[in-house]
Amino acid sequence: MMPGGVIVGYVSDLFGGRRASVIGVFMSCLFVFLFVFSLKSEELSAGPLLVMLGIMGILVGGPNNIISSAVAADLSSHPTVRGNNKSLGTVTGLINGCGSITASIGLLAVGPLQSAFGWGSVWLFLMACTFAGTSLMASKIKDELFPSDEDSSEVEANLAV
Repeated sequence: MMPGGVIVGYVSDLFGGRRASVIGVFMSCLFVFLFVFSLKSEELSAGPLLVMLGIMGILVGGPNNIISSAVAADLSSHPTVRGNNKSLGTVTGLINGCGSITASIGLLAVGPLQSAFGWGSVWLFLMACTFAGTSLMASKIKDELFPSDEDSSEVEANLAV
């Protein structure tokens, strides 16, 4: 997971701090890898499977690390939280806690899916989860790609750095 966080952070910096857009691209790439995995996971030998799993680990770990750390940092500059470390800690805990609870609930589905429909169904389930998570970021991605007039000066300042 750590290499993914470093890679996403670096790529995000290259694109003027547009974290949500970079996360959206990484999650879209993950979706493609999961689709290939759902079709070919039972046919491929160990080498290609390990390479694909490593790449998918980077594609999952990077957005996870950025969401839990950089989003918390972004929230610290929000007027309702600014200067209140207790609120910032609560928000950070909620972000990490919700992610952990969702992951554990998702893992409960893996066993029944695999035994009833095979491993391909597990990868399709993970594709649905990836799509749902990326969709939840759609408004933030839209705001980064198509900023309003008041936000565009902030984006231009980030790109100038």
